[in-house]
Amino acid sequence: MTATMRFIERTFPVQNLNPVAMAEGNAKKPIYRMHKWWARRLGSVFRAIVLSTFAPEDESERELWGKFCNGAALGGPVVLDPFMGGGTTVVEALRVGCKVIGIDINPVAWFITKKEVEPVNLKDLDRAFRDLEETAGKFIRGYYRTKCPRGHDAEVMYFFWVKVAKCQRCGARVRLFPNYELSRRDGRNVAVCPQCLQVVESQDHSDVTCEECKLAFDPRKGVSGRGKFTCLACGSEQRILDAVKKKGRPLEKMLHALEGYCHICGRFFKRVDSTDIAIWEDAKREYEAHKDHLLVPKEKIPTEGRSDPRPVNHGYSYFRDMFNERQLLCLSRLLHEIIKIADVNVRELMLIAFSDCLDANNMFCKYEVQWHKISLLFGLHAYHPIERPTENNVWGTRYGRSTFVKCFNKVRRGKMYCQHPHERLPAPAGGRMSKHTGDERIEGNIAEDFRELTKTDRAAILRCGSSEDLSFVPDKSVDAVVTDPPYFDNIQYSELADFFYVWLRLGLKDLYPWFEPELSSRSAEIVKNDKMSKTAEFFSEGLTRVFKECHRVLKDSGVLVFTFHHNKVWAWEGIANVVIDAGFYVSASPIVRSEGKSGFHSSAGNIRYDCILVCRKRRKRPTPEKWSSLKRHITRDAVLWARRTVQSGMVISEADVCTIIMVKTVEHFSKAFAEVTHRGVKVPLAAALE
Repeated sequence: MTATMRFIERTFPVQNLNPVAMAEGNAKKPIYRMHKWWARRLGSVFRAIVLSTFAPEDESERELWGKFCNGAALGGPVVLDPFMGGGTTVVEALRVGCKVIGIDINPVAWFITKKEVEPVNLKDLDRAFRDLEETAGKFIRGYYRTKCPRGHDAEVMYFFWVKVAKCQRCGARVRLFPNYELSRRDGRNVAVCPQCLQVVESQDHSDVTCEECKLAFDPRKGVSGRGKFTCLACGSEQRILDAVKKKGRPLEKMLHALEGYCHICGRFFKRVDSTDIAIWEDAKREYEAHKDHLLVPKEKIPTEGRSDPRPVNHGYSYFRDMFNERQLLCLSRLLHEIIKIADVNVRELMLIAFSDCLDANNMFCKYEVQWHKISLLFGLHAYHPIERPTENNVWGTRYGRSTFVKCFNKVRRGKMYCQHPHERLPAPAGGRMSKHTGDERIEGNIAEDFRELTKTDRAAILRCGSSEDLSFVPDKSVDAVVTDPPYFDNIQYSELADFFYVWLRLGLKDLYPWFEPELSSRSAEIVKNDKMSKTAEFFSEGLTRVFKECHRVLKDSGVLVFTFHHNKVWAWEGIANVVIDAGFYVSASPIVRSEGKSGFHSSAGNIRYDCILVCRKRRKRPTPEKWSSLKRHITRDAVLWARRTVQSGMVISEADVCTIIMVKTVEHFSKAFAEVTHRGVKVPLAAALE
């Protein structure tokens, strides 16, 4: 392709794309649900980016959108993603016929992407699951059995626990209930009695009386909250962290209730009985008897350079401390049986399901009383200890969230989607419809080097390492770089990924050298973390080195396209300097809807749009520009894209407008480079952004 303008530099199909992106933000494509990765970008947006990058300037939006909806075959251009993360660029580029190079320094990200794109025989996968069901499944289900209130054999969906602290004033044991509600749905309210722990049902949120001990209480009012608790015996208020410090380890946890499923009666709540306690005690004894030989992580939670003191400051020293004995026993048995699977590809897909189920099978999950399901540990990008943890059924029942069975089904649906990918589009009569995209499929034949990449259909090079060294890629051999780089200090990827890494390592360290180290963090990881002496300058210098390597491998006619947003001026100044110092300028900057309702990728959690920075190699000296003229261009473009966003049916806030203004300033300033003046005085970028 010649150095003529691309479609993405002239326009971007936000009118049609934004509603699709909004819907995907609330319900990701099946392939992206296979395993948790943080701040995963939207497949629909990156599909549009890839198609728009390789479409000529004069193509109409209707033609471009037709490719988006009906399918495209781009004929094998080479696309590089130096920060592939959860694999969105790799997946979407392979899907439309590109050859891809994906690199990430984090082994968990590498493994997730590898399993997203490697094809599998679904019959082999199903056969392996049935074998697991007969071995690990039967073993695990034995520890999650109970009786329903009418005496039928039933399965436990969730066990309810509560942490217990010792009052430092009077010595009383305080159960740290933030409230006493178990469920609040469809006019049926279920609570636990603060005194005898009996499960009580009522039609009202308040003024509940326990039928067993006759205590009247308000289930909405507990004894803990905002890091403090009140002793019911002496009335003193204390900090939970002080109780943890005094104890020197995590607070004791008490099992008090469960939610079960009976094949005759349906779902039910009940206070745990003597049989439930006996099964728990049996699990503890079994764990203690075999703990030295179980497949559980032995690694300590790192403390040096930690950006978030949790969960260490709550007494958790080892990753295994985040699970109870029954969970460790069951997870170990499941992992043991998975590792025995002979087919490496099938085994690794089972490891993906296993690893993903860890997110809901630990003691940092709580029960959502209004939604009748467990929350995930990484619903937020942090380790968040809670006072009333919920233990999931590791294997799974008919209902329940993120059990191993549910996670296996997610993996299977993801691989089915790879064979017949589709887009969810607005239907003419309202609602949404699935639209299969022709002969597209998501399949990557893993190539070892660049020569093999060029000679293999649907090929992908996937590397685990730093993108500061792309020496395996020849000069001027890549048609486009499409990526989503880290956003300074927004997410500490390795700090979070360690949770999965220490378990995956048990099954992968003998296969892949990047799973040999105890933890996933690498000194070369590009992130801003002052606790590790990784300053904004460290981040910018590392990102500049990566972008310079991208400049080297990119064809002169190629473009570097990346998404970015941030609500701090210093971050925009930093990213602009990276682009300029690496030898690029921003030729265009479309605005598109980001992840949906959550928006956690932003530092303040309130930016709902991604800026797409389209960058060209700088081939000539910049043209001097007056600041007054530049401001007019910035304002014109900001108004245009704010208007286009609103016309696509979206709402924008002041923070969103600020983001649009920031990227338009970066775009026009980078075109002029350092030749911006006001009344004969040079205007620095920082001043322009302010």
